[in-house]
Amino acid sequence: MNKLEQLIAKKFEEHRILFYYDEGGNSWIELETLTLPEINLVYVDNNEFTIKYRILRQEPKAKFLLYFPYSKPKLEENWLADQLLANAELIIDPVYMILEELGLGIEQKEIVANHFHFFQSKSRQDALKRILSAGDTLSNIRWKMLAVICNSEYLWDEVLMSLLDELALEKKEKYLLITKSSLDNWFWEQMKKLLGYQSLNPSLKDLCIDIFNSAYHFALGEKIALQMEAVYLLKKYKESNRHQELYLTLAQRCSNWLNIERDLYSHDWKNFLDIDYFEVIEQKIISELTTGILQEILTVDEVIKIVKKRKQSCWLKNYQNAYSFLENSAYLLSLIKTLNPAINSFEEGLRKYKEHFYKLDFYYRKVIFSYQKIEQIDFLQELYTKVEDHYLNKYLFPISVAFSEQVSKLKEYRSALIPSQYEFWQKQIKPYLDTGKKIFVIISDALRYEIGTELNKYIRRENKFQAEIFSALSVLPSYTQLGMSALLPHAEIHFAEDNSGTVLVDGTKTQNLNNRSKILNEKTNNRALVMNDANVMSMNSEESKKLFRNYDVIYIYHNKIDAMGDDPRTETQVFSAAETAIEEIVRLVKKLSSGNATNIIITTDHGFLYQHKALSDSDFLSETEVSGKILYKTRRFILGEDLHTTSNMLHFSARQLGLDSELEIIIPRANYRIPMQGSGSKYVHGGASLQEIVVPIIKVNKKRESDNEDVEVDILKQAGKIITTGQLVVTLYQREPISEKKKAILLKIGLYSSVGELISEEKYVNFDNSSENPRDREIQVALVLSAKADKVNSQNVELRLEKPIPGTNKYQTYLTETYTLKRSFSLDFEL
Repeated sequence: MNKLEQLIAKKFEEHRILFYYDEGGNSWIELETLTLPEINLVYVDNNEFTIKYRILRQEPKAKFLLYFPYSKPKLEENWLADQLLANAELIIDPVYMILEELGLGIEQKEIVANHFHFFQSKSRQDALKRILSAGDTLSNIRWKMLAVICNSEYLWDEVLMSLLDELALEKKEKYLLITKSSLDNWFWEQMKKLLGYQSLNPSLKDLCIDIFNSAYHFALGEKIALQMEAVYLLKKYKESNRHQELYLTLAQRCSNWLNIERDLYSHDWKNFLDIDYFEVIEQKIISELTTGILQEILTVDEVIKIVKKRKQSCWLKNYQNAYSFLENSAYLLSLIKTLNPAINSFEEGLRKYKEHFYKLDFYYRKVIFSYQKIEQIDFLQELYTKVEDHYLNKYLFPISVAFSEQVSKLKEYRSALIPSQYEFWQKQIKPYLDTGKKIFVIISDALRYEIGTELNKYIRRENKFQAEIFSALSVLPSYTQLGMSALLPHAEIHFAEDNSGTVLVDGTKTQNLNNRSKILNEKTNNRALVMNDANVMSMNSEESKKLFRNYDVIYIYHNKIDAMGDDPRTETQVFSAAETAIEEIVRLVKKLSSGNATNIIITTDHGFLYQHKALSDSDFLSETEVSGKILYKTRRFILGEDLHTTSNMLHFSARQLGLDSELEIIIPRANYRIPMQGSGSKYVHGGASLQEIVVPIIKVNKKRESDNEDVEVDILKQAGKIITTGQLVVTLYQREPISEKKKAILLKIGLYSSVGELISEEKYVNFDNSSENPRDREIQVALVLSAKADKVNSQNVELRLEKPIPGTNKYQTYLTETYTLKRSFSLDFEL
């Protein structure tokens, strides 16, 4: 029985009828919830005569609580005046009742009396009751009332961030309720104490502008209007996952209100590298980076360091593609600048490509992939044009010309440096079968070498997986039917004597999975399985284990890159397809591993050439340069009989290329295309460029034990460990560079009192540096102290590094260091 029930029960001990007049009619719902045995609760609303008849004639001994949803009328106007005089009126002191309900003492009466509107809502009362604690001060209770209104945690900064959210949403409901509850004056008094904010006409908008302005100028080393707690608050607001989207909205408005864009021009742009309060700062840095790369003012190392800093920015989501474009452009232009395109032999060309040249194709792919994802590209257009021009004219064309010259000298198309694709079965697959080992083969169409190198790294990053990449010399012409045929066991390979371009292995056509399965099973006594990747991914681990148990060699075909590139409608998306292909193959490898696959080989049928810039007429050879009986033609090769051509073409017999056929093959030199109607021209394959014929072979094994571990981080010791200002600057050291098996580690960093209370801002630092130079792996972290630090002045405090506990949102201590806090002032900050 609650206090109100007890009060009513006691009244009924003396009276049979109680009258309750409730001006405003707010208490009926509460009365209905009361447990009042043997008492009739009656709602009176213009039905006085009926009620009088009931209480006097029908139920003369029953107890009644008569509820009137209005103030008590004068006696001469009260139709039940005689009964009121004969019985009693129930008078409830709402303040007292609320105190009783909340478990508060009479000394806290002013909370209810002064802010009565707040307590007129039962849901607000209940919410407040849940978070009240014994010993709460009046200030604590008011903060908790604000937290209920704001639907936030009952910390002052959480309340304020919730109100800033409302400001961002251009709403006023929360603040209006604060005003109605007479909490507004008290709130602004607290803003003065906590942040130093003062105004004759305080408002959330005005406070917001002051907070942003103070944080911005503090970051630039300038004097600020508010106390340091404002800087701490804004950093927390900016870095909060829950509030960040609305922070970005407010930041845009404050940027305009404060005219930040104009102010940027009065500072060196490099002063903003660690500042991310406003989007215009991001745009300014990207603009300066673009200029620096274009004019070769910035080195690659400088660009990388700047981009690394900006990857911590709250605006990164909108600009990560731009930064990726800039970083990869800087890498590519730097490599081209030092490039020696000379190729003095066929073998030297192959060696240079797999050791160095492939990197330029890798960075070009990354440049184009990022560029295509940038929504506003006008300001990057000039740099893109330069990158495209340098890639095509200073790298791709010169090495293609040089390598074509060496190819033209070959009497037989083979290499002593890297194995031929024709030897794939004998050298890569048969040794597994001869020793009774099961082997899985993933063949991804058009997985050129540089994509293979990235795939290899991604697989090595997976726990327990080892991967090693090798190169092979693809077939010529470097197209799908011939490449796929070369990867099968065979005695001879030849072209069909027609205009289809069809390839036969030992007399069997190879253009579909059924035929390839037939060829494989003839060589393995029906112990071979042929599937596409979708079939594998659709099985669960038990299904795959059961299926694979019956086979020794499993060929799995994957087609993402070539499917996109070979279609003129989608060829410009081929680099996006390459990214998807890498992700899919990694998932495929893991899926096979769950089906007990321990030995996996990944390879391809051919590589490809791609340029994003539209081709000009000069990129195509004339149709008149080839004569004779043409049987089959693509952008990069011609099959036929009795063929004649000019010096712009390479001319081979099929036998020169390792084929059992009498046909002839014509291939354009360099990266030229053959004119054709209806087919794409940016993405091509079939020719003899390094990008088309150097292909990857990746060998993957899975270990039983984990082989991944995080990099280690140290706190570098300082001469003194005394904090005398409003911030602590500490140097953290990443012991080793990240690699496939050494993983980056994310640490949360903060300063804590001896009782574990956070007394500074928190920062999250990702230790992901891959540099071999130890100095590059040092990171300086500055922690701004909060007002809570004043309470522990002259005491020992703890710098704490914490790492996430996997699968939870909790952290565990990683490393600590003790400091002594000795500041001779409070809340001010000394620059």
